[in-house]
Amino acid sequence: MNNVIDLYQFRRHKKIKKVFRFIALIAISIILIMFIYILLIIDTHHPSEFPSYIEPKP
Repeated sequence: MNNVIDLYQFRRHKKIKKVFRFIALIAISIILIMFIYILLIIDTHHPSEFPSYIEPKP
């Protein structure tokens, strides 16, 4: 009977590991997507004191 209980615990641990791996992949992908999104926002909105064009001199 001990073997059956150990096998059940082993299967349960494998399922828990798969769930944790799935959650970790989702978390890492969300962090990467947010990082790329923030970089795109910073890149598109330049500060107003540094114009992207050269002003003509009079």
